[in-house]
Amino acid sequence: MATSSNLKKKSGFVGERFTIVPPKILEAASADPRISDLYITAIGYFPQAQYHQNNSRESISSCVLIFCKEGKGWIKIGNKHKQQIEANQYVIIPSGEEYSYGADAKNPWTIYWIYFDGTKAQLMCKDLNKPQKAVSFVDSHAYYRIELFEEIYFMLGDGRNIDRMTYASLCFHHLLATLTFTDLYLLATTNRRKPADNFVNVAISYMSEYVESTLSINDLATKCGYSRSHFTHTFTREMGMPPKGYFLKMKIERACMLLKNTNESIIEIAMRMGFGEGQYFSRTFKKIMGITATQYRRQNRIN
Repeated sequence: MATSSNLKKKSGFVGERFTIVPPKILEAASADPRISDLYITAIGYFPQAQYHQNNSRESISSCVLIFCKEGKGWIKIGNKHKQQIEANQYVIIPSGEEYSYGADAKNPWTIYWIYFDGTKAQLMCKDLNKPQKAVSFVDSHAYYRIELFEEIYFMLGDGRNIDRMTYASLCFHHLLATLTFTDLYLLATTNRRKPADNFVNVAISYMSEYVESTLSINDLATKCGYSRSHFTHTFTREMGMPPKGYFLKMKIERACMLLKNTNESIIEIAMRMGFGEGQYFSRTFKKIMGITATQYRRQNRIN
């Protein structure tokens, strides 16, 4: 019988979404004076992440922001005691620290997470390496902060575009301001109204849920309640790439996690992600990430 001890996992949750910025864009960001002080290297969303756990035996090279939207979890940084994180709290793990964290067994957390780097990255971590309350007295405060996460995620959807990377990283400054200057944030957002629901968000969530399956444009358009042409045009306008290309990118990002965290062969991962044969997977992976799957595994393997 399976127990929670042997079900622990780093990713693979229903509805999860994440984007990993390709190495070439990171290199450009680190040299760009507009954002070299603070830029994002990866961003993700794990909903109700049961059995989620990550134990790092080595220090991390990037800083990590974890924002708990719902549920509970825990975190341990360096030689400090394990600390609990509850809904509407956040913590930043400084680079160079050993760490471990995980979801609560009975009430697993829903989290947004961002890996970031830059010359000012460590400065942004000051005194934030323990759970902090993300103050929100009314729904609009909490909603707008989540919208910022989503806006950053959407902009990084086309990770090959340095302008979108720049926009996302500048938005990250604003997101950190909402967390660290709470009084001013509450003042600024008191009268902000909730915008209309964005069907592109619905489509991306649906893609994420079925990222290991095959979805057609008609499937996505029907899910969102629009014609194929209107759906494709609007999605492409907002995301900077057509839905088919975005779905392929999500598949490659999931493949990156598998390459990094599992012992599955590249062929097994290609089949699992629905590519059918290795050459198509290899061409797509290199086109999106800028390096081969073998090179990515060699550079990023945890164990």
